[in-house]
Amino acid sequence: MAEDLMDKVFSFFAGEGLTDEKQNMLKGIARELNQSKYAKYFRIRTEETDPSLLSFLFSVYKTIYPIKTFMKDEQKMAQLRHFTVESCIDPSIKETISRLDTAFLEAKLKTNSGEEVIASIQNDINLLINQFDHTHRTTVNHRYELASALNQLVNYNFSGFFKKFDPHFVDGSFLVEPKFPAVKTILIIDQMADFLTATQALRPEEDWAGLLGILKKCDGGHDLVDPVQFNNMLKTLREIHTSKVIELMIQYTLRNPVWQFKNTVFVETIGDVWLEAQKNAAYAFITKINNTKKAGQINALSKQVFDSNDFIRLENYNVPMSEPYRKRHLDYFVYAEGLNFLKAFMDDYLEKEIKELCDILLIRGQWTNNTMAREMSDAFHKVEDTKGAIADLDTVMSEDGADGSRLHAAIIRIDRDPTQARYINSIITKVNDQAIEIINDAVQALTIVGKHLKNLIEDIQKKHPELLINWRELNMASKEPINQRMINSFKKINYFVQLMYLCTQ
Repeated sequence: MAEDLMDKVFSFFAGEGLTDEKQNMLKGIARELNQSKYAKYFRIRTEETDPSLLSFLFSVYKTIYPIKTFMKDEQKMAQLRHFTVESCIDPSIKETISRLDTAFLEAKLKTNSGEEVIASIQNDINLLINQFDHTHRTTVNHRYELASALNQLVNYNFSGFFKKFDPHFVDGSFLVEPKFPAVKTILIIDQMADFLTATQALRPEEDWAGLLGILKKCDGGHDLVDPVQFNNMLKTLREIHTSKVIELMIQYTLRNPVWQFKNTVFVETIGDVWLEAQKNAAYAFITKINNTKKAGQINALSKQVFDSNDFIRLENYNVPMSEPYRKRHLDYFVYAEGLNFLKAFMDDYLEKEIKELCDILLIRGQWTNNTMAREMSDAFHKVEDTKGAIADLDTVMSEDGADGSRLHAAIIRIDRDPTQARYINSIITKVNDQAIEIINDAVQALTIVGKHLKNLIEDIQKKHPELLINWRELNMASKEPINQRMINSFKKINYFVQLMYLCTQ
């Protein structure tokens, strides 16, 4: 009798251009539907979806609705990620993490040197990488992949689907179960296809008990769903998928025996992300220690070089003017501190004491080797030449300057147009490159000047000087003993070169 029914059902196919092969495939689908455990879900003769399938979908919706509410809350989802990782951390890993805690490290710094704390941090980072290994990360990632698969199901548009049958349907209302009519399957094809995609990754054999336990912990110890009811739902969903009943319904209705639903693969990396976050936090603390040490060294060297604390000599390329960019996590004036130190050094010492000393040594001095004198003179003038380059850079960065005006306009627009960030970064990077080039040129030249001063200091102390032959005359031309002036200037230059090295690292 079943064969007779299928022959009658397919009797109208002949006029629709179906090939014999496709007709045979569709007959096979009809046969498979008739023999399915879930045959009641589809009425072959009328191609209607039976109310029993819609009622089952409503039961799924009702079961998972509390999880949907939970997963809408970003704060709770953050907790879910946290507790998912925590569920895979053993006591030894927790102990290592505790030693990398910021409060613990701050306390440790009070009784240990920065170098000792840095060494211990690096050791614990390496230990954590070995402890929280690939196996641990894979376990965490897979556990959260279950949450992602479940999230896909709870975000399925049940409400929109049910409104097809009841326009007054209210999302989350379960007081009365809707009365579902039989419906032409062709009218809900898209919703059925989406449902297959939303449920294809849910396999009962996975550790759903573990995930439900984490959800319960995140929700203050309350079960979001009844575990038994949830597991029964998963088993039924898997049976429906395995039976392919919905897939066959769609294929039959569309006259497309090769139709397939969209398959989704979940690949989560929260284990790897967590490990990177731990490492980054630890390295950030190392950076903090180094920056504190660096700031202390810069402060100490600046006191050796300068007599005042007025180091902001540029109007536009300076640290305060750089802060608006830094606060927005944009590129900032990396070498502002160093370039302002250079300008202060030139204003306070190079153009005064060091220039006067060099004039005495180079103009009045009788050198036995003119090549050395020329090298020192060229180096000094090269340092002087950077003064113009510094002024030009600062002018360009003013509100009326070429780069400054563009930066000012871009920073105003950035809230409305985030793409301005790239434009701002490109300008600042270019200016920073110019600043470091100026600093490097000046430092290289000052190093040469310092080298010759060192040689001259050694020469004047010899019984028979070899570089200059008129030290007595030069000493008389100097307002102070020329040997002491050379020592003082050499120290200034040496300290300043060290200061520039710190400011450009």
